[in-house]
Amino acid sequence: MAAAWRLLVGRNFTKSPLIFLANETRSSFLCRLTASKYCTASLEKSNVTDGQIENSRTWAERLQDPEEIENLPKWMTTNRHKRRLYARYGKASGFQPGIMWPTKTELAEMIEEEKENHPTLQQMQANIAAKRKAEEIEQIKKEKFIAACMARMPILEKKWTEAREKKKQQQMQQKRKRELLLLEAKEKFGYAIDPRHPKFQKYMEEIEKQERKRKKELKKKGIVL
Repeated sequence: MAAAWRLLVGRNFTKSPLIFLANETRSSFLCRLTASKYCTASLEKSNVTDGQIENSRTWAERLQDPEEIENLPKWMTTNRHKRRLYARYGKASGFQPGIMWPTKTELAEMIEEEKENHPTLQQMQANIAAKRKAEEIEQIKKEKFIAACMARMPILEKKWTEAREKKKQQQMQQKRKRELLLLEAKEKFGYAIDPRHPKFQKYMEEIEKQERKRKKELKKKGIVL
């Protein structure tokens, strides 16, 4: 296992090879950890005998033959399958140990994926600082808004109190006016009349018509009630 690890980290690579291994299946990962054993072991210790090597071509030779490739599934020609073959058969597979290392394209993809999904410590610290600063700015805005509302509170309370008193006085005036009209209607008709009676409604219309006429005359004289 130690030899397999040295095989993985022996080259100049600033990122962890475990990122590449994480994309493989569990079985492939275990095979890769034992790859160096098959690299240094003799053919007798591998699963392929000398007779089989002499009477058949290696996997590397087969996967380099265009005619052979046409008869094989596409997944068998991928680097992932070649690495599994090397992990299983070692150098008897015909592949070089370098097949276990990611290609330049794969390496570039892993580095780009790491930058996107695994930010550095400095980037995470910068993101946290930016988030905290934004929260502080938002908190200051809320506090200023609350302070402004509290400063306006006495004025708003005074206006609300005045409006409530004004409405209360208007209701009292309307009530007194209605009571006076009922008394006048009682004197006119000689009996207490129901406010919902058509006679009282007609009487109210006459009183309102006279009131509008009186206000109009006063307005002409320059007197505004």
